[in-house]
Amino acid sequence: MMKEIVNKNLISLKCVLFCFLAGIGCIYPFLPLHMLSVGLDRAEARLISAVTPCIALLGPAVFGPLIDKLSVGRGSTGGSTGPSGSGKLLRIITALCLVLSALFYSLLLAVPYTERHEARRPQVLFMCDADGGYVMQEVCTEGMRCNRWDGQKSGVLAVGACEYGCADENMTWVMKPFTTTSTTTTMSPLYNSVANYTTPVVLVTEEPEDDADFEINPPHLCYNGQCLVYMQHAQRLRVPLSLLAPEMPEDNSTNENNWCTYRTAGPSKCIVPADRLEEINPDGGECKAAVRCQVLDPYDEPDGVLANAECRLVIGDPSYTFWSYFVIRLFADIWPTAALALLGAACVIATRETSLGRGDVGRQLAFGTLGLAIFPPLAGIAASEMPDTPYLVPFLLHALFMLIGALILIVDSHMPLSTPEWWWHTATGVLTMPMNAVRRYGAETAAIFAVVVLLGTLWSGIDAYLPWTVLELNGTSVAAGLTLTAGALPAVPALWWAEAVVDYIGHSNVYIAAFTFYCLRYTALAYSTTYTWVIVSELLEVFTLSLVWVTSVLYFRHLVPRKYTATGQALPVIAHFCLGRCIGAIVSGMVTLEQSIESSRNVYRALGVLALLCSCVYLALYHLLLAPRCASPAAPPPTHLLQGLNSNGASNGSYAPMRVYHEERSRKGHFRY
Repeated sequence: MMKEIVNKNLISLKCVLFCFLAGIGCIYPFLPLHMLSVGLDRAEARLISAVTPCIALLGPAVFGPLIDKLSVGRGSTGGSTGPSGSGKLLRIITALCLVLSALFYSLLLAVPYTERHEARRPQVLFMCDADGGYVMQEVCTEGMRCNRWDGQKSGVLAVGACEYGCADENMTWVMKPFTTTSTTTTMSPLYNSVANYTTPVVLVTEEPEDDADFEINPPHLCYNGQCLVYMQHAQRLRVPLSLLAPEMPEDNSTNENNWCTYRTAGPSKCIVPADRLEEINPDGGECKAAVRCQVLDPYDEPDGVLANAECRLVIGDPSYTFWSYFVIRLFADIWPTAALALLGAACVIATRETSLGRGDVGRQLAFGTLGLAIFPPLAGIAASEMPDTPYLVPFLLHALFMLIGALILIVDSHMPLSTPEWWWHTATGVLTMPMNAVRRYGAETAAIFAVVVLLGTLWSGIDAYLPWTVLELNGTSVAAGLTLTAGALPAVPALWWAEAVVDYIGHSNVYIAAFTFYCLRYTALAYSTTYTWVIVSELLEVFTLSLVWVTSVLYFRHLVPRKYTATGQALPVIAHFCLGRCIGAIVSGMVTLEQSIESSRNVYRALGVLALLCSCVYLALYHLLLAPRCASPAAPPPTHLLQGLNSNGASNGSYAPMRVYHEERSRKGHFRY
């Protein structure tokens, strides 16, 4: 009995799967959180999450066919005690993928940190005299810098409450509070703090002056030969102008460098009439006559000349951080997907399954899933205990497990990964003509590939950004890791008996049930207000991922000719974890940044409806159309058996035993699929 439960020849393969899935579990739930921790914003993180799976398909798409091509003629040990060529090739390439995965994900720790604070809006003043016009913006205290641009910047400056006065070098008059204000004016407070704090705007409202009162010789603002007259009843004057950026350091010097002065590009002036000059300077002292105006909504005015001129505190180089992270992730995601496809092929080969589907693949995956259940919360605990470098331990654990798995593959030369001799030498049936099988089952393979892509899309729609949802529900890194544990623990017994369950239920019925359970999972997430509902949704993952994955492995194992075993196992990886993951990340990333959690709930509701529709359509197509038409025909008895019966004992007395080629003549493709 113990021999049936634990196959000693497969212990090393179980250990490799354990290390591989443990390494994936240590890093996968923390990748979305790590992107935010290095300073990427959510839009950049969504872009990376959507693009990298498309590049990751290069791994299984290249290494699967490569293994199949190079393994031809190396199938059997020929009775020798040494390892065969095909087994060694599969072990070495899989080990290489694990090592490169450890290397590239560790390089993500070297991505430089960047920090971008929320934009803040300094005060803006406008003054014009006989020499020209000036727009003054309080200097950004982040580095004491002014906004600069090449050449001229054209736009509109909205002004109000224009009045005459005497300008001085200390800007005392320009900075004085206005004695008259527009009906509704947005006043920005002085900008003296670099703290991440936004002061609420103050709305100053005054009743308009009596209609009988009017201003004689109101302020004139002349620019490029065109003069605009400010009238108090208009309350708002849009002045078109072009500004020159201040030079360093001469034009950037007002009193103590607290203000940035932007001069108008074209000729401008404001002439003060003599009678108004007497009003503002009755004593006849020294006076530099000028006009000042209150600037209205300098950063929000349509076509404003100061649009995007807010002060931004930026630490590091956001562009360099994004591109370095993006490029490293592009290469990093290739190797675990390639390793998953090769390990799937290794399970199929090592268990020596037959055409009847009585292999031991599910038990190998069940043992590996233990690593996926144990280590994610432990990595989350380590992340919580090290707030300065929270993701150092998870990434190092990933590298450690990958290297241990690679070491086992390299050291254990007797791991049963050699394709059996009869896979390459069969007398009859589709195995001798694989292209015949490809033509016969190509349509079914393509259809199942599309189904797995859709299931992968629904899986990624949940898991791609689930850690963000956990944090928004006041969760921690430990809670993010526990989401994988909740999905993996129920999967262990399910995978242990997976092949019997799948064979009893039927492959297509497993897929139909998966779509139904995805509807339930999305419904739970759409209406979840606490972390508990997230865990409930993850507990159902045993029906939407674990059983789906082993079903796909078994299905493609039979649909694809054995000469292309590695390619056949690469197909579900490409469909589910590459194409499906990409589409799901795009769809679930279509949320508004302002109310991300509420917008995510709307996406969850839509995907839940999609899952239910897919379940109904698949159920109707399969049970009403495909199953009746594609039912397994009755297999006639072998010809030589009929000949023996027809002889009715008239043979020469010799007996030749019937040759059996591991059921290669069985009804391929009709095993409750």
